[in-house]
Amino acid sequence: SLTNLQKKTLYINMRILNKSVTSMIRGKSIEEAIRFSFMNHKEKLSIPAAQNYANDLYYLRTKHIPSNIVKLNARPINILVKTGINLFFKMGIREFKNVDSFKTNIKNKTIYIFPDFFSKSVKIDKKKFKNCCIELKISSNKHKRISKKHVLQCLRYSSKSRKPVILTYLFFCKNVKNIDTFSVFPKI
Repeated sequence: SLTNLQKKTLYINMRILNKSVTSMIRGKSIEEAIRFSFMNHKEKLSIPAAQNYANDLYYLRTKHIPSNIVKLNARPINILVKTGINLFFKMGIREFKNVDSFKTNIKNKTIYIFPDFFSKSVKIDKKKFKNCCIELKISSNKHKRISKKHVLQCLRYSSKSRKPVILTYLFFCKNVKNIDTFSVFPKI
């Protein structure tokens, strides 16, 4: 039998785990909605349609998680999808290509790397890059800091794929005056 302290600790750990899992699912849903919006039918697809797609994926994948955690993590989805689409459009991206995985060995174990996006042409600060992998990270980090772990991941992707890898962040935070809205700050 568990003591009250053990039950409380288990509850807190499960809550943290559920929040972490829902954040990962949210990020993957946003990534897939952005990719979906840049497919061949992009001229017919609106940002609200991509937002609905992200929400549908998110809620479908989180149906086994407590609803209060799911709803809390769903709130910034729409603004993140909109900002992500607009950011990639401003980077000159008109479509994403499907890429095969890249094979690598880590600690004598073969793994396959799948970049989030691949574009034939990307423009950043008036400089063009050809055949780029793009890694998208979504974070609520208040200080908008780039993670060393993410930089190393991109370095590994670049060395294995022999292609440039662009690390792109969408940092978000609640607006102070209206807690139901969010601000998003893209960073390349």
